[in-house]
Amino acid sequence: MDRAIAWVVLALVTAVPALLLAVTRVSSCADAAPGAGTSRCTSGPVLGVAGSWAAGAVAVVVVAIAVVQVVRAVRSGRAATD
Repeated sequence: MDRAIAWVVLALVTAVPALLLAVTRVSSCADAAPGAGTSRCTSGPVLGVAGSWAAGAVAVVVVAIAVVQVVRAVRSGRAATD
């Protein structure tokens, strides 16, 4: 059962930061001098679009592996106690 707990912790430690990095946005504005033009603002994901996809993909793979390992650990633990 300790193995299952370790995999759950790994899944959470991977998924939570990846989710936070994927949804956190950063923005910047460049103000023009008065009468000299228009101000411009941009915003996007902290890691950029490609970085957000990469972090999300890694998190999905790690969580999927963790789920498989938790199921295997629980099944083997149940078989050992029966």
